[in-house]
Order: sequence, then structure tokens, then C-alpha cells
Amino acid sequence: WIATPVKAGVAIVGAAILLGCGALPWWLSQPDRLSRIVASAVPELEADVRFESVRLGWAGPIVLEGVTLVPRDGSRPPIAIGRIEGSHGLLAILFSAGDLGRLLIREMAVDLAFDEQHVSNLEGLVRPPEERDAPPRPTRAAVRMRLEVDDAIVRITAPWTTEPWLSQPIDLKATLAPVAAGWSEWTIEPVRLLADAQMDPPVAWGVLAYIAPVLADATRTSGRFSLELDGGRLPVGDPAGGEFSGTLAMHEVVVGPGPLVTNLVRSLPGDLPAPPSIRVADESHVRFSLVERRVRHEGLEFGVPLPGPGRRLDVRSSGSVGLDDESLDVKLVLPIPADLRQDRPLLAALAGKTISVGVAGKLGAPRMVFDGSIRQVAGDVARELIARARGGAAA
Repeated sequence: WIATPVKAGVAIVGAAILLGCGALPWWLSQPDRLSRIVASAVPELEADVRFESVRLGWAGPIVLEGVTLVPRDGSRPPIAIGRIEGSHGLLAILFSAGDLGRLLIREMAVDLAFDEQHVSNLEGLVRPPEERDAPPRPTRAAVRMRLEVDDAIVRITAPWTTEPWLSQPIDLKATLAPVAAGWSEWTIEPVRLLADAQMDPPVAWGVLAYIAPVLADATRTSGRFSLELDGGRLPVGDPAGGEFSGTLAMHEVVVGPGPLVTNLVRSLPGDLPAPPSIRVADESHVRFSLVERRVRHEGLEFGVPLPGPGRRLDVRSSGSVGLDDESLDVKLVLPIPADLRQDRPLLAALAGKTISVGVAGKLGAPRMVFDGSIRQVAGDVARELIARARGGAAA
């Protein structure tokens, strides 16, 4: 009952749709075109994502090769990936409303560079919001995925050292999905990121100083460390607002005295000389966590050498560093050695006492804050001296 012209029109439209569907994977497989699509989808990205080859299909997996993130300011690309292979084809992605499935990333290289102000090259890749005073807010991603990174290499360079730091191959697994609060989050699985890695200045000051503030602006570092993550969650658009925890194990780490140790020694009685180096407690396991935009730590112990063979001042550190502003809120606990010089009555009276010192300011510019423990110890010392005088100990 349908007229012949109508039948012909329907057939032509159907054929056009089939041809269009068949040509869509080919159309999307053009590297330059896909780069423009990514730029339109992520307008706040101040870099272009370039591809050497793209293979898309309705049923087969998506394969991207030679993926490079190229900053528009002409600086060196910070991220390069040899191959990305997805488990879903276009049809599965469309019917699942944006589920990309499993993405396997191989031959990934991250080139992290810090400037004189300790700002990394990754921070300028995303355009800041128009309202500068507005805090970052988590957002909802248009896709879902499970990410598996195999044998990634991280290279860190900084102006305070001449040699770059190279990581061991790193494996990482994470899932991107929406949460009940309305935004999307990356969920990171527990992983041992590094095992017995070299403690060089670029990684010590650039990354690990947030976990161990004694490393900030250290003149030199040596030794080895391991880094484990218990897992965590990072909201899209505001990763600093997420949460994670882990353990930093430091194996025989020796550090040149940075501002924190130098200011601490200057603040103590006895005119102690600045030490040439400090030693972190052997096999020190520092627990850390990201909570409320601050990196908190506990269990950090290091020793400050004192005059005389084999003598040192052991210091325990706990507290937090602000991830946004590098602000310090740290407490140092110092047990005064019991064998201080007996020819100095005040120092001798301090022997065996324990005092605590607060640290404010910022990473690289700490400020010592003496709390009530100093007053308590001073009172105890005064009482002991008075008791000695009353007891006839004139000397």
C-alpha cells in the first residue's frame, strides 16, 4: 500500500544511514580529526592530544598508538603513551551510555619538571576557572572506565639538581565512575608503587617532602625508599579534595640539613653547631594520608648529630602539610639526651627531659613555635636547681 516513490525514498534513506554508520569508524579514525574532537570535549585543557594512529570499529577494540600530550605554550610534552587498547568497540560504548570498558596503557612516560618556585609543568595544563577566588569543585565525567597502567616510567627534573630522577616501572589500576554525590571519582586500588628506589633530590623535594617535611629544601639526599598506597579516591576536577593513605619506608636515608633542621638547632639552648647531615631512622616507616586537603604523616624519626662520638638528638615528627598552599602544621618531639655536659648546670638539668616544638610557615620556609612543654620543662629545671641549692649543693 506504500507508493513506489515512498519506498524508493525509504530505501535511499536507509542506505544512507547504513553507509553513514559504516563510515563513522573510518571518519573517527583520522588522527587529526580525533585530536580536534578531544579539544572540543575538554576545552579547559591547555594542550593538544595527538595520535600517530587510531583504529576504531563498531565491534572490535579501540586501539590508539603514539599518544602525546603537547602543551600549547611550546614546552616539552609531559606525557607520552606508546599504546592504549580498549576492551569495548563503538557499539558497546554507545549502548552502555559512555562505558569505555577496560583501557590498557603501555609504554607510558611522564616527564615531570619543577621550576624555581617548585611549580610543576603539569599544573599549567588545565586552564584555571574564571572565578579565581572560587574553590575547585568536583565535576561529573561523561564516561566511565577501568584504567590499567603497565610499566610506566616517571622522570623528574628540577633546577636544584643536575641529574634527573628516573623511577622503576610503575603499575597502577584505577576506576572512573560517578558517585552518589553527583560527581565522578577515580578509585585507586592498593599498589606498591616503588620498591627500594633511589632517594635523589628531585623526588625528595618535589614529591616526598609533603610526606616527610624534613626533606624540604635539603641540600643533598642519599639512600633508598619504598612507597605503597593503600588505595584512595580522587574526585574529577578537584583531586586535592580526595582521600588516600599509604606508607613511605626509608632505608638508610641521609639528608643534608634543610631549613627545618637548621632552624630547629638554632632554636635550642646550648649553641649547638649546625650538623653537616642528619640520618633518618633506619627502616623508618612513615604512615601518610590525604585528608581535608592536607597530607598528614606520623612515625617519622630522624637524628641530629651532637658533639662527641656516637651522640645525637633523636627527633620524632608528626603533623600535616597543606596540598594547596604548602602550609606547615607539624609537631617535633625531642627527648633531651641524659649525658649532657655536667659543667653547664642548665644543660645538665635538662638531661632526660622531653620537649616539643611546633613548626608553622611553609615548606622550605619553616618557623619554630615553642609550645607549653618548654614552659613545663623550664619550671621543672628551676625547681631542681632550687632544691639543690637548699640541699647545700653549693657547687
